[in-house]
Amino acid sequence: MAPLRFSVGIPTFNQAEYLVETIESLLQQTRPPDEIVISDHYSTDGTAEIIRRYAGKVRGVQPPPGVNLTGQYNFTLTSQTGDWITLLSSDDVARPNFCEVLERGAMRQPDAVLVRTGWENIDAAGKTVSTNYMLSVPKVEQPPATLISQKNGPKVSFAAFALKREAYMKSGPILGSLESLADWGLFLQMAPFGSFVYEHELISGYRVGHDGDKFRRRLGMWIRDEERIFREVIPAAAERCGMADTAWIMEAAGANFQRYLSAASKEFTPQERGEIVPLFQSWAGMVGGKAMLERFRAGETIETPATLLERAKSLLRPLAQGVLGRLRR
Repeated sequence: MAPLRFSVGIPTFNQAEYLVETIESLLQQTRPPDEIVISDHYSTDGTAEIIRRYAGKVRGVQPPPGVNLTGQYNFTLTSQTGDWITLLSSDDVARPNFCEVLERGAMRQPDAVLVRTGWENIDAAGKTVSTNYMLSVPKVEQPPATLISQKNGPKVSFAAFALKREAYMKSGPILGSLESLADWGLFLQMAPFGSFVYEHELISGYRVGHDGDKFRRRLGMWIRDEERIFREVIPAAAERCGMADTAWIMEAAGANFQRYLSAASKEFTPQERGEIVPLFQSWAGMVGGKAMLERFRAGETIETPATLLERAKSLLRPLAQGVLGRLRR
C-alpha cells in the first residue's frame, strides 16, 4: 500500500493560552503530520501572532466571517489536503504517537473510513483527570453497525479520530444547522461509507473542566441538535446504509429524551423547571413524551432508561478503565 498523506486541522477562536502547546505537540510526533492547518475564526487575542510565529510549519486559514461552530469544522476539514484528515481542538494536546497510531489504523483495513482510539481527559493545567478506552467497540466495525452503535451518542472521541478525506467529501458537509453536537453529526454521516477501525492506544489529551457549567449553558443547543440529528442526520445515514426498518430511530430519540429529562431533573430546582420546559416541547411531540414532560414540570424525578445490564456496565466501566490505564503505563 502506498504511503498516505496525513493532515491535522486545528479550529480555533481566542485560545492563545493553549494553542502553542497544541502546535508543539504536533511538531513532536514519531510520525510527523504532512500538514498542519490552523483555522482561526478571527480571534482577538494573540492567536494570529502565534500562527505567524510558526510560519513554514503550519498553514493559517480563516473561515467565512460569521460561520457557526459547524461551519468552522467543515471549513477546517475541507482546507486539509491529506488522504486522511482530522481535527484537534486548540486546547487539546496530541501525544507523540497521535499521527502514527491513526495512520496505522487507516492502513489496517482496506475499506476504512474512520479510525478511533483511546484518549485522556486533562484539566486546565494538563494533569490527567481520567483515562478512556473504547471498551464497547470492536476492532473493525462495518455498516450498518457503524450507525446503529451511535444511535444514542457518538462512539468516537473528538480528540482521537481521523477520517478518510475522500469519504468525508462524499458524505457531504456536517449539517450546518447543528449548533453544538457537530461531532456526533459528523461521525453519523460517515457511518454508511465504510469500516470504523479501533486502535487500543491513548493518543491525546482532551481538556475538560475549564469552561464552566456546560449543561446549563448549552442545554438549549443540545436539545435542538438532538432533534435535528434524529429528524435529519440519522434517517439520511440509514437510507444510505440501505436500511428498510428504521423504527429504532424514534426509539433511540425517545430514550435520549428521557435521559435529558433525567439529567435536568437532577440539575434544576422545581422552580426552575417551568422555565426550561418550552425547550423540550418540540422533542416531546416528536417522541410521544408530553406526559413525561408534564411529570417533569410537576417536580417528579425522571429516571434514566437504563437496563440492568447497562447499570452493571456503568458500575464496572470505571474499574476497567482504571485497570487498563495502569497496564498501559
